Amino acid sequence: MKQIFKNTDGIKAHEVPLPTQGEKELLVAVEASVISTGTETMDMRHNNLSLLEKIQEKKLLLDKVKKTIKDKGLEVTWNAIRQRLSPAEQALVFEPMGYSNSGTIVAKGSLVNGFNVGDRVACAGAGIAAHAEYVAVPVNLAVKLPDNVPFTSAAFSTIGSIALQGIRRADLSFGETVVITGLGLLGLIAVQIAKAWGLVVIGLDINPARLDLAKKIGADFCFRADDPSVENNIRDITNGYGADAVIIYAATRSSDPANQALKICRRKARVVVVGAIGMDLQRDAMYMKELDFVMSTSYGPGRYDKSYEMNGIDYPIGYVRWTENRNMMEFVRLLSNGQIDIQPLISNTFTIDQANEAYQSLVENPGHNIASLFLYHHENYEAQVSKSELYPRPILKGKIRVGIIGAGGFVQSNHLPNILKLPDLYELVAIANRTPAEAKAAGEKYKTRYITTDYKQVLNDPEIDMVVIGTRHNLHAVQVTDAIKAGKHLLVEKPLAMNEAELCMIQDAFNENPSIHATIGFNRRYSPLTQKAKNVINKHNHPVVINYRINAGFFPPDIWIQDLEEGGGRIIGEVCHFIDLVGYLAGSEVSNIQTSHIPVNGKNVKSEDNIIITLSFKNGSIGVITYVSIGGKSMEKERIEIFSNSCSMVINDFKELQMFNSDEKDIKLKETDKGHYREIEEFAKCLKGEHSLILPFTNDLTVTGQTISVIKQIHDLN
Repeated sequence: MKQIFKNTDGIKAHEVPLPTQGEKELLVAVEASVISTGTETMDMRHNNLSLLEKIQEKKLLLDKVKKTIKDKGLEVTWNAIRQRLSPAEQALVFEPMGYSNSGTIVAKGSLVNGFNVGDRVACAGAGIAAHAEYVAVPVNLAVKLPDNVPFTSAAFSTIGSIALQGIRRADLSFGETVVITGLGLLGLIAVQIAKAWGLVVIGLDINPARLDLAKKIGADFCFRADDPSVENNIRDITNGYGADAVIIYAATRSSDPANQALKICRRKARVVVVGAIGMDLQRDAMYMKELDFVMSTSYGPGRYDKSYEMNGIDYPIGYVRWTENRNMMEFVRLLSNGQIDIQPLISNTFTIDQANEAYQSLVENPGHNIASLFLYHHENYEAQVSKSELYPRPILKGKIRVGIIGAGGFVQSNHLPNILKLPDLYELVAIANRTPAEAKAAGEKYKTRYITTDYKQVLNDPEIDMVVIGTRHNLHAVQVTDAIKAGKHLLVEKPLAMNEAELCMIQDAFNENPSIHATIGFNRRYSPLTQKAKNVINKHNHPVVINYRINAGFFPPDIWIQDLEEGGGRIIGEVCHFIDLVGYLAGSEVSNIQTSHIPVNGKNVKSEDNIIITLSFKNGSIGVITYVSIGGKSMEKERIEIFSNSCSMVINDFKELQMFNSDEKDIKLKETDKGHYREIEEFAKCLKGEHSLILPFTNDLTVTGQTISVIKQIHDLN
């Protein structure tokens, strides 16, 4: 399919795989999508900034750099900047364009209720309801359409909801007077909504053509915003009181619209800001009238709430009457009743292949363009599903053919580069990423034979021997099970599973196909410092005492890994690493696990983030894991102390190994090595039947079970 992206090559349509709908998503064949004349052309108008504004922008960027240096150090910050500014990296960023469209449902997720294949819908969401032939849309970002509402009008539902939410924020009642400042697309739609709701509508703009159009579609009065008599005119219309509310839909760096609004309001009125404007406000005007000055956030309650938008968890109507979804429904109702007419607002229509032309017309002639649409013509859906983007690269015999499922930041920073460093062992065949944009970027960068958004296409490919799974944690168990059943060897990033049910599911699949080689990304086993320490321990052949301290740092609760459904929390997602490594060094089965934690304080401390785990082993060894999020940032993250047979060893951040009372010499590496490269190298040996450091998959299953038991202990203690 085709989708419009912005990158260093400009704005244009690219061929990408179809998106794959999630369990609570709809797959929609798009019929029409609206170009936002403000939001989507903002970057293209960046060169119009004044020198002072550009200096201020640079200052904000510099402040951000200083903060990053303070939080993460100079080296990390410099590497991030260098990568960000690299032309090669910038060329691989494909930013989806669009956020308001309409179309027909062609497939739906297994947990979707209330929608059927064939339903006509309006869709919302930046980068979701995109300019694309097909989109995957969460259920709370889609509403059904009556048969009498054309796709070209329904495509405006998201933008209409933004206009509508601004009026809701004004808290007006029937018969009151509202001033609509800025008669662009949002303002002209707001004029019609306000009239439909029984308000007296006054329109302000500096464009005479927009004033004329506003009068034609329902405004009671219209004035030039720069007319000196505006304040007097509005006072006359309102019997000397002033407007009950002013809603600003204008987009300007000037503060004039905001300060004008303060003057034309009555006492205790409300000013609502929807557009991006300057806000150097005149305090006296606000104070004397005791005005409310409020912001309107996009298209209503639920916006920017992940649980609402992405997970489909609705707000009860008894507590939140108007959500973004219900705002969209109301806009569609007004369209269906003929109280809003979108057709006079459509200036141009384009095909998806005319993307650059469409955007240039908006930038070059903003005053003559109110709204533009992309219209779509579809191939047969079943034919589209079978397509993938191919790169001509021969399949070479004798190599392990690899498919990547989830090429996120970690996989691209570690596994993919290491696989490519071993061309005699591996061949990269395919990458599956959930969104077309991510798949497109990965395909361009790594030149695989094909890319897809459906991981099962990789599992069903007979030309693939092994998969690397690096998706979000809640997807691992199902994808691992599917991979085992498909007969694919696999390396899965931690964690393997998030609960006992998932672990049992994987265990059952592995029992049915034990010839599969599988391993979790417990890379610290393969660090050269770990291997050296392990050799010393094996040579002594005595019980060991291990003290493993992790100064993990604070993670806010809204980070995805802290979401118990998606990330599983930090014990499941990260502490499993350390349980594995202590067991690996001890070289024995665990006989007992005990956990202690500090209490939750309800603000910035979580039990799961500040724990001590004591491991007892059958060979007499003891391990203590201290994992904290409340430590100082300047302290090293990981320190492992090992005591055995009158000898001590200390591993500092996998960069230095210190030996005490030992014939062995200290080791200091040039850079941190946590074993990622060696892990990939050793797994190739395992798959080729050679001697390898890879442990049996049963060990990984056991470690995962031990990690889950730690969670259970914490919950029992609480």
